[in-house]
Amino acid sequence: MSYFNAVCKANAVGDGTVGELVSWLEKFVSILFPDNSIEYWADNQYTGKSGLKRTDSVPAAGLTDACVHHVACYVREGSNEGRIIEILFYLRSGDYVSLTWAKTFGSADESWSIARAVDEALTSLIFFGDLPELVTMANKLPRAYRSARETTLKAEITVLSSPDSILVSSASGLVLDARSWAEQGSFAGDNATAVAMDWVTVLTNMKANFRLVKDQHRLIVADLPGYVISNRGVEGCTGFYVLPPGGKAHDDRDYLGYFPSGEDAIAAARDHQARHLPVAA
Repeated sequence: MSYFNAVCKANAVGDGTVGELVSWLEKFVSILFPDNSIEYWADNQYTGKSGLKRTDSVPAAGLTDACVHHVACYVREGSNEGRIIEILFYLRSGDYVSLTWAKTFGSADESWSIARAVDEALTSLIFFGDLPELVTMANKLPRAYRSARETTLKAEITVLSSPDSILVSSASGLVLDARSWAEQGSFAGDNATAVAMDWVTVLTNMKANFRLVKDQHRLIVADLPGYVISNRGVEGCTGFYVLPPGGKAHDDRDYLGYFPSGEDAIAAARDHQARHLPVAA
């Protein structure tokens, strides 16, 4: 089981300090496990050399003694009650150093699932330079306060997914994500699918009102940013519909119309763009 799919290239989180990474992990866990029973995360402020401090740099992968050999996450019983989720690095020197630990009153299954998710994320970042996008996605959604686990956005969100692109937008016109991987050839489908899957995870767990539309026939035109030219997922449809920027995907009135060919649809979109672009002074 994989806990995330979409990643972006990154050598570190924020300024590369332990504090930044631990803060990111807290958000990561809250997104994946919105009903988790974690009471608090520790920062190793009062521990000795076995605990990394918030201002320390996160150890990197490499061949020296100070480099990370592997990530070690496990669950143990708390000294009084609850459980402790330990998050450590095993260094090439043979020493373990604590990144952080979390006190939880969750079940053993939940605690071990969190430990495995954190292990997967840290391994991805440290050894492959791939940072999960879940936190970045969640940060785009409005919330009542920074640590809130649910979004305050009431408008319906549409996740329009095609084989090589993604458009995540709200009925109120807020665009959360708009990307195309058309130039990546055989890798385009993998990227588009991964991003769509993680958006579904984020929106579901943050209690957003959304729907997923899988559009197998969508045209990507570089000079028409924001325009959605697709068959709207209608089976047997050979033509294309054009939705201008800010249009509501579920509202027929917002579409420019139906066009029998891709060329006609693109021409209509360009005509609309020319008529609505602000005139330069």
